[in-house]
Amino acid sequence: MNGRVTVATSRDDVVLPWSSRQVLLGHLRRNEAARSTVDAFEAVGTSGPVRLDADTKKTLVDSITAWSEDGARGLPEGLLRLRNALADDLDGA
Repeated sequence: MNGRVTVATSRDDVVLPWSSRQVLLGHLRRNEAARSTVDAFEAVGTSGPVRLDADTKKTLVDSITAWSEDGARGLPEGLLRLRNALADDLDGA
């Protein structure tokens, strides 16, 4: 493993440390509605950028937003940047 995962957005790619990916997927696995988002990350691994459709982007934005508002002590590295980039994608659509 190269220690990171890349998520494609319309403006640029967001790179997350592998550890942030693991924590994010653990968080998402608790929500059955996020299954397709988890599947998208798992299908790619480190071989290329994760590409999300509008529904999975919205699920991820909503999940990270709720997580940050739920009193969690700081999000893992890169997740706030990812949330903001995906929210920009959704706003521009």
